[in-house]
Amino acid sequence: MAEGRRDGEQRSFFIARAPRAQAPGIGPVILFSAGGVRFAVEATQVQEVLGGDERTTRLKPKVTAPLDFALQVGLGAGILERVLVLKPGDCALAVTGVERMAAIPRLTALPGIFRGMERSWYRGLLLLENEVVPLIRTEYWRKLGAELEARHG
Repeated sequence: MAEGRRDGEQRSFFIARAPRAQAPGIGPVILFSAGGVRFAVEATQVQEVLGGDERTTRLKPKVTAPLDFALQVGLGAGILERVLVLKPGDCALAVTGVERMAAIPRLTALPGIFRGMERSWYRGLLLLENEVVPLIRTEYWRKLGAELEARHG
């Protein structure tokens, strides 16, 4: 028996563990729909949301025409009711509707099944109300908007 230890006495062990690395929170997102599918965009990346007549009257001269988001991601052309103007205001995405803002605790990386252009379109996936929602990669859409404008403008 070890010295200093009595029969029946238990010794406490404390093992220090490093905290698990967690994916950083991305903050609030704006949920929108296009082609019957729900998507998300970081709220900090959206300058404004336009609807109805505002789509044509309030777009800055830098933006010739908003990109039809559903058509660009292969969901077919849809009814375009709203426009998300991305910061700094030189790119706009036409979408079916804007639902609401939501706080999302973390982003999950795209699984390996996403092998094509989806890797450029989306930053990752969010789990929201038992639904998987793609978070769009705004830098890709800004670049695409600039390329299309250069070709047609």
